[in-house]
Amino acid sequence: MKNLILISALILGMILPGQSQVQSRYPKNYFRSPVDFPITLAGGFGDVRRNHFHSGLDVRTGGEEGKPVYAIADGTISRINISSTGFGKALYITHPNGFTSVYGHLKKLNGAIGNWIREQQYRKESFEMDTPIDAGVLKVKKGDVIAYSGNTGLSEGPHLHFEIRDAATQEIINPMLFGLPFRDSAPPKIYNVRIYPFDENSMVNFTGFPVTLAVNASGTECKVSSKDTVKVSGNIIFGIQALDFSNDTGSRDGITSIELFVDTVCYFTQKIERFAFAETRYANSELDYPQLIKNGQRIMRSYIAPNNKLSMYGRNRNNGIVNFNDKKAHKVLYVVKDAFGNTTRLTFWVKSHLPFPVGIRGNRTPKGTLLACGKINHVSAEGIVFDLSADALYEDLDFIYYSSAAVHGSYSSIHHLQNETVPIHSNCSLSIKTDGVPKALISKALIVKVDANGHFSGKSSMLEKDFIKTQIREFGNYAVAVDTTPPVIKPVNVGQNKNVGKQQNLSFKITDNLSGIKSYRGTLNGKWILMDFDAKSNLLVYMFDDRIKPGKNSFRLVVKDAVGNETVYQATLTR
Repeated sequence: MKNLILISALILGMILPGQSQVQSRYPKNYFRSPVDFPITLAGGFGDVRRNHFHSGLDVRTGGEEGKPVYAIADGTISRINISSTGFGKALYITHPNGFTSVYGHLKKLNGAIGNWIREQQYRKESFEMDTPIDAGVLKVKKGDVIAYSGNTGLSEGPHLHFEIRDAATQEIINPMLFGLPFRDSAPPKIYNVRIYPFDENSMVNFTGFPVTLAVNASGTECKVSSKDTVKVSGNIIFGIQALDFSNDTGSRDGITSIELFVDTVCYFTQKIERFAFAETRYANSELDYPQLIKNGQRIMRSYIAPNNKLSMYGRNRNNGIVNFNDKKAHKVLYVVKDAFGNTTRLTFWVKSHLPFPVGIRGNRTPKGTLLACGKINHVSAEGIVFDLSADALYEDLDFIYYSSAAVHGSYSSIHHLQNETVPIHSNCSLSIKTDGVPKALISKALIVKVDANGHFSGKSSMLEKDFIKTQIREFGNYAVAVDTTPPVIKPVNVGQNKNVGKQQNLSFKITDNLSGIKSYRGTLNGKWILMDFDAKSNLLVYMFDDRIKPGKNSFRLVVKDAVGNETVYQATLTR
């Protein structure tokens, strides 16, 4: 009997090594839910999006703000980040077991936590704060109400953004691996598969263009809808559009793993279990970026570009590139899983044909300048200097540049840098000559991005000798413009000599036409007051506190844009 038990234990050890390892790395019964209602999701961990992988869970709050948010375990608050963008008001708790929990888009922080950060804001006279906190200053217990849910920062609606991180590395980990009270027995859905010719001598259906096939997304065993077998030759890569929804709640969970097999050979594996913030923009390399920009379709390519440094890839062959050079049919299999192990398989066939003789398709003559990925690239032309860092490009690029005549409002030619369907990973330096700007306006000059309709969006810029210089992270059309228009302050519930005794706050809309709001400062009776700013709504709010006194109060608000234009609003208010 003892021998039988020992043999069983050894068998289990061989069958479940990955599962036991995950359980030991991520404790299942340590954390409670951050909310006191059933968790449903508006966004899952690892969802691939433009410029990032989604770093946590977006917990729905029923379209409302002000729901209690709980500490998921004992710990100490290690960071508070208050911003008009990003996560808005965010709280970080470091726990004794080596993990940190993060709570974002909060409406307000509770009790002593809120009082502490408010004191810091008044001491530094700043709404925006990113404050590390010494261990033990603000301790919490499991189940404490630490905050209330909101819609701050760049939230697209009321919800709680929730993360769990490795405290030592700050890598974000899928919270579903920690046994949160969330159930999902529904398999992922695969909607489309896309087949790409990889280079100039590759073909898909005898062309140099990719082909998209719709997928019958019902069930766990999927097939493509088309009855025609795709013809391929040369180096080919594949991609899929897939999502995961839990059961019938409409919760959007994340895809956890993707595997690609061709004739039983594994060419690509990806496991989205954890990643670092420094990696997240590599999502652009995995995405079919032109499809994303043109029609919003998120297709994940099963291909690892030369300058893609994501750590979430497993075994792969030839970085996902499959060479077809015979006359045979080949079976292609995708296996897609979510965090709960629910699995969907997509099977389809491609028919290979022999490569055409060199010259039938023709090797395309480069139209521009070859920019090599992994190297520093320098581009200069009349009136422009453009420098790309070594990690700016994921793949070599046939870079196209040209200039066109100035348009109304611009003080330089329009400089066309490639196009927006090619992603840039890191900031690159762009300098444009200012010889078209009158000397009286040079202090108001900045670089602008010019869209297809001729609309300008300003970039933070600086004057450097005869050039205006900025950092860009997107290709497109750029020029020099000037901003002489001051910001606009629009009172929402304020007026000269108004009695505000029945109000709880003062509210304003503040906007700027081009260079953007750089700073704002509100005072009552000559003393600075804390005003919350929400960038997405342009709303600036002062919640009444002891700074507003009974009787008459002198209110002053100064708003400046990035080139120094200033607007002042003043009013006498009675309370």
